[in-house]
Amino acid sequence: MAITLIGAVTIFQDNRLDSLDITPNDDDGLGYTALSVDQDSLTTNENEGPEPKPSPRSRCQIVYILGVEGTMHHGILPVVESLAARQIDPVSSTSFIVHSRSKALRYGLFASTGQRFGFHEPPPMDDPRLVKKVITAICPNDGRKHVVIEAASFPCRGKFRVSRGAASRAWSKMSPEEIAESELALDHPTNLFKFYDAYHPFADIKFIVLDRPFLETIASHRTWDDGPIGHSNIIRGFLILLSRFLNAHRMDHSSGEKVWTVVFVEKLSVKYRGLWYKRKDRRVAFEARKDMIRNVATFLGWPQLECKYCFNSWVESKTDHTKDFEPELLQKLTEHMESLQGIWPPDE
Repeated sequence: MAITLIGAVTIFQDNRLDSLDITPNDDDGLGYTALSVDQDSLTTNENEGPEPKPSPRSRCQIVYILGVEGTMHHGILPVVESLAARQIDPVSSTSFIVHSRSKALRYGLFASTGQRFGFHEPPPMDDPRLVKKVITAICPNDGRKHVVIEAASFPCRGKFRVSRGAASRAWSKMSPEEIAESELALDHPTNLFKFYDAYHPFADIKFIVLDRPFLETIASHRTWDDGPIGHSNIIRGFLILLSRFLNAHRMDHSSGEKVWTVVFVEKLSVKYRGLWYKRKDRRVAFEARKDMIRNVATFLGWPQLECKYCFNSWVESKTDHTKDFEPELLQKLTEHMESLQGIWPPDE
């Protein structure tokens, strides 16, 4: 087991566990410390008494950090995790139970290993039996507020219903529009349309949408998909796909609230502000981080709007597309970027 310290908050990380249970502590500088780690139910045995009931929808929230490959998921995820760990539910006066990259939800969405729920083969992701078992595992009816955070990118390497490697070979022969319309892309790493329709009745689903400058996004994985041009075509296809999903899901018709908000990663980084050692540039970036924390917490309906140490894990990207691409290639990729005008980033 590894123990990570974020400010005064202790986060336990164990490959068997994927959730945090943070409770108040008056002796702590921030007022919070980790007492225990909660674990998703790994099995469901229908012979062991009455079947457990899931939590009411108001007590179950799924937060998906949504973006294409290369948009700094690894930087934003710890920030959102830390912010969630500092929340106190005003209804129960207890801390949120935070499940990050839940094994149960990942089995439901991606058919990943580690959760079976009695199924010999993974059923369709919107199978009502599967959805019920996943919701019961991630949001048990214990009176607590459960927040489940997921951040798999689109597309994504890993074990999913549709393999990234096999799909890439097919996508390499398609235009971005064809990729966006293909079943391979719609189902990789999961089908967002089916996910929202299947889980929305049981959970408050919110998307934190990541936007990073296009050329930086491509440069971050420039060796993938047979090089920058091939990678750019695939990323453009997924940006079109994500844009269509987001435009079709602007408002939660149950609550009347926004379903998604956009985080512009470049605003959080000192490198986009000028020379890192200029104090004024650093100050502007740090103020942008405070604004991002406040805006995200407000969007998610979380009461704690400040988080002094949430960006402690942040590492500035060293990617520099001006050095990574030759002028001719840079011109071609710039044309790719311009083709997305009016499509990405999405307009809130």
